[in-house]
Amino acid sequence: MSAFISINGLDFGVFIRGLLVVGVGVAVLMGSVFLLLATNTGFRTGMFLALTGLFGWLFLMGIIWTIYGIGLQGRLPSWKVMEMNRGDLTAAQFDQAASLGTELQELQPEGGNPSGGLVEAFEKAEKSGEEPMVAGWTGMLASNRSRGEAQATVDAFVLNHKEFASGSYIPIAAFEVGGKQRRPDAVCKPRIVNSNWSGCPERVWYRIKIALTPRHPAHYSAVMVQGATPLSLNVRPGEAPPAKAIDPTQPMYTVIMVRDLGSKRVPPANVTIGSGLIFAALAWRLHRRDQQAAANRAAYAAAD
Repeated sequence: MSAFISINGLDFGVFIRGLLVVGVGVAVLMGSVFLLLATNTGFRTGMFLALTGLFGWLFLMGIIWTIYGIGLQGRLPSWKVMEMNRGDLTAAQFDQAASLGTELQELQPEGGNPSGGLVEAFEKAEKSGEEPMVAGWTGMLASNRSRGEAQATVDAFVLNHKEFASGSYIPIAAFEVGGKQRRPDAVCKPRIVNSNWSGCPERVWYRIKIALTPRHPAHYSAVMVQGATPLSLNVRPGEAPPAKAIDPTQPMYTVIMVRDLGSKRVPPANVTIGSGLIFAALAWRLHRRDQQAAANRAAYAAAD
């Protein structure tokens, strides 16, 4: 008997139990409502009333799902790798990335580490909090949320393609270009005690501009990494791991990515539209039934 319950590691008891729970729930909740309607209004009218209520509820639920991005969801936003450049970024197939590489060559010290000037520029930017601008690209500091998402995508990409071993490279810098205008950082917290309305008009105008821009401009990012020296990766037993140092003999890798906005709200929007159309059709059919019933009663009264 146990051989039929578990086959290839699949527990059919859990599947059948879950299927029965859902079936009983549908039969008890929806079936009881239909039974009450059918016994009071008839089988056909009760079915129409039950289905109208069901799709009306699905329509309202789909609206909430679509607004808040919860419930049934599609693909979440993510970064998609376009290409990876080794060494000379000016040879990148993406024209804007090649322009970025041309401008970054001015930061490279002569005869030194190709990424040394870039590392120093980002260290100064982290201290000052001002994002560097190079050839129209904006530097992504460590506090930028997009920097963490882009770096995680790069980590997975270089490890899957076996360009580096785990932990054998150092993130150098990251840049982004395109996308919608970023929200201003002005303070606007009127609900907090002893706060002011400073920056609220700018935030309101930002939301208006975003709403009036239906299309999303393409958003690109370029993340630079470089291998670490073998000596800095050597961890002796009982000692703290040494700080990783950039290996100047290895080329700098630049991973160029484009932002995929996904389809997070598309499935709930489809549920909303489909349920709304079915609800409208059923409600119209019930309305036509009431009109016909009223006409029949009026004709019967006139005949008497």
